[in-house]
Formats: sequence, structure tokens, C-alpha cells
Amino acid sequence: MVPPVYFTLEGIVIDDRSLQPLSGAKVTITGTNGKAFSDNTDDKGKYSFNKNQISLQTTYDILVTKKDYLNEKGRETTVGLEKSKDLVRDFALKPIPKKPVVLPDILYDLAKWDLKPQYQDSLQGLIETLDANETIVIELASHTDSRDTEERNDILSQKRAQSVVNYLISRGIDPDRLVAKGYGERVPRTIAKEMTREGYTFTPGTVLTDSIINLLPGTVIKEAAHQLNRRTEFTILRNDFIPKTTLVKAVQPKIEVVVNPEENNVPYSMTKEGYLEATCYVNGITMTFTYEPKEKECYISTSAVMKLLKDGVIGKEDFQGDPSKILGEGTVADKSVLNLKELRIGKNTVRDVKVTVNRKVAATLFFGENALKQFGSYSIDTQEGQIVFE
Repeated sequence: MVPPVYFTLEGIVIDDRSLQPLSGAKVTITGTNGKAFSDNTDDKGKYSFNKNQISLQTTYDILVTKKDYLNEKGRETTVGLEKSKDLVRDFALKPIPKKPVVLPDILYDLAKWDLKPQYQDSLQGLIETLDANETIVIELASHTDSRDTEERNDILSQKRAQSVVNYLISRGIDPDRLVAKGYGERVPRTIAKEMTREGYTFTPGTVLTDSIINLLPGTVIKEAAHQLNRRTEFTILRNDFIPKTTLVKAVQPKIEVVVNPEENNVPYSMTKEGYLEATCYVNGITMTFTYEPKEKECYISTSAVMKLLKDGVIGKEDFQGDPSKILGEGTVADKSVLNLKELRIGKNTVRDVKVTVNRKVAATLFFGENALKQFGSYSIDTQEGQIVFE
């Protein structure tokens, strides 16, 4: 007697930035047999379809969606399979970026704006994102370097942005989902991550203004900086687009400054354990730290790490070692080392601060005297309740 053949399909959906499981993601499968089924991921990010939902000789298109994330698509098939099998397909959803995303290099001839064929491949990833996410509207922004007049750079950048939009339209993207905008030389590039050009390393946070470029060593490196300023970016303006309807004008997000850069005396309070507690800023986000002079290392609590991951302040790339062995299953490995790109106390900023995850620490961040000295000379004013940086 020939045993019956059955198939199932299951997998895990995670956040691509934090590698943590995503609950509540909707997974929809549509088969070539005309049947469709949906499932929502559980608190461990798992979805599943049983033997009554997965049929013989059928190909399934898979769509994974979740609010504030870009969609992901996949495909699995039972065509040609002669024995029972549990199909497995995992997905990593990318959070919708809140900042402009720099596209791979798209270079133009001097004073030209035609999109060269060899750079059309640079847009393939964006086309795939737009195809998979039919509800998003994007702005294509083109930037020039500071050479030539502002007026000519504005015109040139607008034409270059439009050339990208025209190409996307030729590839089937609805023109109502695309906005071309030329910024000329008005928005110098801020280096988001370390990059090396012509043997020179540009550090994160550097803004490539003329004054900064003029301080660079040598003509070749200065030219490399100008080239970094010549870029095309996309920003997601909306994610509620419905084709062939009138679009509501996109509203740019409001930016609020929450740090007083002139502050030099940092007020503190005392915890019930007798530790000093004060405010700090991790990658621009307000947090608290606890100060114990005798402590040798910098520690961060597990709960603080998970909140930073959830809020998008840090990502998998900020940990030392293999992220797949550090993150996952709703937690972070104890004693793993995290690199904080920027840590500010008062007006004093230290970059690339190494902190160790410690499950036993209740405080958000736990500093010792050696750690606090990284921010400069200081004293504790017990009468005013302040840390005074000199």
C-alpha cells in the first residue's frame, strides 16, 4: 500500500535589524490551485500551514506584511515532490526607514543628467522594494557637490532626480508613487557608517561641508569627498497609497531637538541603594545611567538593550561577534559586547563606547569612575546635586 503524501509549511519571521521574532506579522499564501490562506505569527514569530492547506502539485506565492515594515515575498512549491515533506521558509522584515537611504553609486557625466545603462542595475533593489510594497510613495532626491553656482546645481540635481524617476516609470512603477526632487548642493552628506575612499577613512557623523572638505589632506581625497556628496537617495513619504486615487500631500516629519548642547552641569538624584543616577543620551535617545565609582566596567541591562533594539536605536551590526548567536528568541546573550556609536553626558560626547550586557544589572547603564573620566575631568557637587564637568 502506498502511504499518503502530505505537506506542511512553516517558518519564523524576525526583525532584520534586531533579529528578534516578530509577533502579529500576517503571512498569506496563494496557490496556483486558486486557494489562499493566512496566518499571523505568534509571540515567537512562528507561522504555519497544515496538511489540509498545502496541496499536491501546487506552487505558493507567500506575502509577509506587518505595520511599519516593508513587505517580503517568497515562493514554495510541492510540484515534483513525491514524498511527504515539511517545507520551511523564514523571513526577515526590514523596518520602514525613517531616514533617507543612499542608493548605490549612480554616476553622471560632467553637467549631464542622462541615466547611463550601466547604472540602471543600481536601481534593481529599489524596484524590487516598490514591487513588493505597492502602498509606499517615495521621494527620489538628487544632490550635487558645491562646485558651480547654486542655481545651476539646483537645476542639474532636479534633472538627475527626474531621470531616475523616468527610468522607474519605464519599469512599470506607477508615476503617482514617485516624487523627484533636486536639492543641489544644499544638503551635504552626513557619513552614516565608516567608509574608506582613496585610502582615507571617513568616520560616522562627519558632515561633508566645504569647510570640512578643505581640511582634508590632498586633492585626491578632497575629490573623493565631493563625489560622496554627489548622490541619489530615496525617502519613503507614505505607506498608505492606493493606486489611481488622489494622493494627499506628504507631510515631512517634525524634528525636535531634545538636548541642550551648552549644558555642562548635569543634575543627579540618588537611588534607594545610594547610587548616583543621571541623564545621558545614547545615539540621541534619552536614557539614565547609574554611577558607582568602584565599578571597573561599563554595563548595560538586558531590558535596556531590548528597548534600544525595538526602537531602532541600535541594530545587529552594533554587536561584537556573530549576531545570530547573540540575538534572537526575544533576548540578547549575557556578557555580549555592544558598541554604542555615540554616548553623551551634558555637552560631552564619546564615540564608539563598548558596554557589556549584564543580566544582573537592574540599572539601564552602569558606570564606574574610569568610564565617566572618558567624558573629561569632573567633580561631584553634593550640595547642588550636580556632576560638574570642567
